[in-house]
This record gives sequence, C-alpha cells and structure tokens, in this order.
Amino acid sequence: MTHNLGVDVGGTFTDVIIFDETTHELTIDKVLSTPANPAEGVIHGIEEATAKADTTVADLKLLFHGTTVVTNMLLEEAGSRVGLVTTAGHEDVLHLARAWTPGPLYGWMSMEKPAPLADLVDTRGVGGRISSPAGEEIEPLDETAVREAVRELEAAGVESITVALLNAYLNPAHEQRVREIVAEEAPELPVSISSEIVPEYGEYERTLTTVINDYARPTVISYLDDLDESLSAAGSEATMNVVRSDGGLMSSGAAKERPVELALSGPSGGVVGAATIASAKGVPDVLTLDMGGTSTDVSLVEDGTAETTRQTKVGYREFKSRSVDVNTVGAGGGSIARVQLNGSLQVGPESAGADPGPACYGQGGEEPTVTDANVVLGRIPPSVQLGGRMELDREAARDAVATIADERGSTVEEAAQAILDIVNENMHGALRVVSVERGYDPREFGLVAFGGAGPMHANALADVMDTYPLLIPPGPGVMSAFGFLTSDIQNEFAETYLETDEDVDGADVAEEFRALEAEATSWLASEGVDEADHAFEYAADCRYFRQDIQMSIPVSPENLQRESGLAEIKDDFEARHDRQFGFSLDAPLEIANLRVIGKGRLQGVTIEDQPLGDADPSDAELAIEEVYFDGEHYDTAIYDRTELRPGNAIDGPAIVTDADSTVVVQPDHDATIDRYGNIEINRGENR
Repeated sequence: MTHNLGVDVGGTFTDVIIFDETTHELTIDKVLSTPANPAEGVIHGIEEATAKADTTVADLKLLFHGTTVVTNMLLEEAGSRVGLVTTAGHEDVLHLARAWTPGPLYGWMSMEKPAPLADLVDTRGVGGRISSPAGEEIEPLDETAVREAVRELEAAGVESITVALLNAYLNPAHEQRVREIVAEEAPELPVSISSEIVPEYGEYERTLTTVINDYARPTVISYLDDLDESLSAAGSEATMNVVRSDGGLMSSGAAKERPVELALSGPSGGVVGAATIASAKGVPDVLTLDMGGTSTDVSLVEDGTAETTRQTKVGYREFKSRSVDVNTVGAGGGSIARVQLNGSLQVGPESAGADPGPACYGQGGEEPTVTDANVVLGRIPPSVQLGGRMELDREAARDAVATIADERGSTVEEAAQAILDIVNENMHGALRVVSVERGYDPREFGLVAFGGAGPMHANALADVMDTYPLLIPPGPGVMSAFGFLTSDIQNEFAETYLETDEDVDGADVAEEFRALEAEATSWLASEGVDEADHAFEYAADCRYFRQDIQMSIPVSPENLQRESGLAEIKDDFEARHDRQFGFSLDAPLEIANLRVIGKGRLQGVTIEDQPLGDADPSDAELAIEEVYFDGEHYDTAIYDRTELRPGNAIDGPAIVTDADSTVVVQPDHDATIDRYGNIEINRGENR
C-alpha cells in the first residue's frame, strides 16, 4: 500500500486527492456532494479518484477525512436530543447564557433567541458541590438523585447525556462518578463530562461546548461507522484519520468521542495546506482565501503557522473549542444575485448550492450567480468543463444575468461585472477582519488563493489590498483535501491556572506544563503514534489582572526556568496587546489557562521542487478569447495549466484553466510558474 488519500466534503463538491508515495504524483478528482447522505459522496469520490490514479481502494495506506457533518448539524439544528445533568440550582445555565444578542445589526428589535440545545425539560439538577478555588468536596454527590435522573432521561427518549457540574474543572470526581452511574443505568447512551471536554472556568461555555459534543455524537458515530463499513466492504485497510477544527488529525475512534472538535473540519485543512506551500516557497506570512461554491473562508498565517482561536463560532453559537481562526462570509460561486427594492444589487449569502446549482450547470437553476457572471464575462472560457467533465450552459448563464441587466438598465456584461464587484467587496471586508482589524498590515503579507472559485477572484483582491505575491497552488480546487495530507495527529490539553506573575515564578508554571505534557504523551500513545514522532507546543492564556481580554502566548518550559521567564511572557503579551488595541496597562499579568498541544508527526505528502526551465509558455496556449475586464474587452490568452512548466512566464490578461479551478490574471499583471508548480502573480513592471 503506497497511496495516501485526502477527502473533503463541501457544500457543493466532494474533493479527493491521492498522493503516490513511490512516484510522488498527485491525482485529484471532484464529485458532487450528496447532502442527504455525505458518506455516499465520499465513497463515490474515493472510487473515482483511485480509478483515475490507476490504483484501488485496497492500495490506500492512510486516509485523511474532513467533514461538514457537525457544521451542518449546528446550522440546521438537526442534532440529537440531549439530556443535561448539572448541579442543583443551576439548571438554567444554558438559558441565562451571555448578554450578547444574536442576529444582525439592530436584531434586538425582532430577536428570536436560539433555543438551548439541551431543553429544560431534559435537564436535571442533582445534589453535590465542589468548592472554588480549592476544588474540595463540600457536599457529597447525591447518587440516588443521579440514578433517578438518568432513568427519567432515558425513559423520556434522550439520545445522549451531558454531565456539567459546578466547578468540575477544579475537581472532576463528581462528574466521573456520574458517568459511571450513566454507564450502569443506561449503557447504550453516549455520555460526555465537561471536565474532559473543556477543563476550564466559565460555566456557560463549558456546559454549552459539552452539550454540543453530545448533540453531535450519535450522528457522528453513525456516520463514521457507516463510512468505515463502506471502506471495508470496498477492500480498504487504510488507517482513517479525521481532521479537527485546528487543522490537526485524530483517529475515527477519538472523533466519535469528541465530535465538537470537528465543527470547522473542512476549512482548517485549506489553511494548513496553504501555510505549508507558502512556507516552502519562502513566504511565511500570508492571508488565505478559500472561495468555494457556497461561502468564502479567509484566514491569516504568520511565520508559517495558521492563527488559531479558542472561540469557535458556527451560526449563532459560539463555544470553546480550538480551531483555525477562519472568518467566513456567504460569498461563493453559487451566491445568488438579486436587485433589491431600492435598486441596489445584493450578492449572497443565499446560494444555489449543488442542486440545482448555478444556471450554467444546466440542472434547472434560473437565478443569476457569481459563476454565471464569470461565464458571461469569459473568465470561464468555453473550453472549460466543470470538474473536468461537466459542460457549462453558457446561454443559460447569459439569460440569468440578463434579468439583472434588465432591472438595472445596463448591458449584460456590465451587470455581470457589477456582480463580481459586489462579491469581491464582500471578500475584501472578510480579509480586513483577519488582518487590519487585528493590527496587521496586509501589505506585509502575500495571498494564497484556492477553492474552486478563489483563483478567479484573487487577483482583484490582491490588487485592492496590495498583498503580493499572489500564489495559486497546484490543485487549488482541492486544497483542503491537500492540507489534510500535510496535517499531524493533534490534540490540546489545558487547565485553569488563574495566578499572577506577582504570586508565582516560572518554575511553578513549568511544573504544570510538564503535567499537561504527560497527559498529551499518553493520548498520543493511545493514537498509535511512536514516541520518536511526538512533538509539543506550549501556550499560556494571558490577560491583565482583573481584565477579561485574553491572548494565547507561546512559551517554552525551559525558558520559564530562568529568572526572566515570566517577564518574557509579559513582554510578548504586552507587545501583542499594543499591536491589536493600541495601548498597554501598568497592571500585573494574570495567567488564566495553560495549554499543551500534543502532536504526532505524519508524512502524508512530500512537497518537491523542480528546476526552472524556459520562460516561453506557448506550448500550453489553447486559444485567444475575448474577455471582459472593467468595461473593456481584451484579447486574452487561454492556457492549459497541465502543460505549463516551472519557469514559464505569462503576461496578463490571461486565463489559466485546469480541471478543478480557473485562474484569472488581470491586465497589467504578470504570472510565473515557480519551482513548486505555484502560479505566482505580481503587478507588471508598468504598475
């Protein structure tokens, strides 16, 4: 078995990429997703891709899978019925929540508060109390009440049980005992305890996150079991790893235990893959743009590492789970354009999706979309087939965009350009959120664009933000699947600390880190990772004393042993605080939480460079077509990317076509093929 495979299930397409460890060749494929049963699309995509790579499912060694099952479940509120066992008197914890009001600007005028994912009728309070901050038992657990609660919840029809007791993050003994009782009284019900899912202070966030874990568990268990069975039936003995929201991997068994960690599984892979490619290129600081059929995900990579956050947001729900810091907007190739009552043009967030899709798909869609606008303007040339096999209905695209032109009193080309201008501005705003609004100057970053639609729009965005070089990696339409191949086995271990730099020294903090490292080591061993492949990252969540704004600061346990160890952490914190907020305070530093990231290195793919050759790209030229750019038609060279070679140089305007994506090089720009096969776009010398 010499092949590794990555598969990413998106809203419109399921992307598959295969790496041959012997030849180092990559094979990519795309099939339409099957939202009703995502496993069908996964199996179909794997079978098609393996056939294309002239191999079989039985030859797969490692399988890396990113899934939107948890994301869609939260957005559609289609999860399981959760029973909640909490401390008596705190049954309303999910209803009290936080002061933030969900919804759009001025949403409070017609606010409809989302219902808690564990209903009050399925919530039971039980006696028992752990003290804070000592973590001592001040009231024993009422085991009789626990047994009665579990029996009632099982009889009521709950499908899983969450245990979230007051101050359990300080002492998990009561929660652990409740889990034992659940196993005795209702052994068929999945159960999660908050002290394992989020061992941190913050009663509401800890409870919500653990409830979300159980809200998703029955479906995720069923989905992964079905996928495992289907792969086995196809002859596969590959080790399957599931992609986490932070870009790491975990076994399918671990994913069944902690599905909350999968909420942003797909988008994280693209960012990790982009960071890997940009670092190999020697551009460690980049913004990433992943534009698919339904939405666009943007992120920031600094020093070759994707920015992460502890606050994951899906829809209106924000919970504590480590994830790549991705900002998502409803701007994709399938985003629908409409003229509002006041005459303004709106693009998205509603999408045509995979069924019926844009009008140009020829599957019955009639409303104009971003993809239809690109077809009308010639940005997707007549030679292009969607996914390498689907013929586009160009007349249907023009008819759809004509409805916008008629309402606005413009030409069809002007209407199509207006659609692209609006969707580009939506993505520009998202890029500003992850850069300018966090104290970064985008002019100091490059831009890596991928996704099925990202390379068509990236040049316009790079021009506005001055983010050069613009890199379009090989296989941009399946970059998330490629990113999965570059990921490592990974998990986070944390504890609440709540000490100031005036009360402890570096040695105390280092000792706590070593205890967390021991937990990480044990987990990596359980995932089958050899000790030689273990690696660890350490971070401290810091804030000013009596403030609530926290920042995660990377630390070294060895440096903490030095007398200046804590002072260095404070210096790093204040520098970041000043960059993002423009000021620092004369106040003690408080370390709120300690974290250790345990990583197990995997080699799913190898990135190789090639020697640079001739600059002449004429062997790859397919045709000269008329393409519309900003009010003018240009004679534009169309190139076949599969025929371009490292060293080839292209003058804009140009269109580069491939099976999974189309690259647009604007007028007054030029592009080169670098040693790694990336298309590197820069402003031309005359700009």
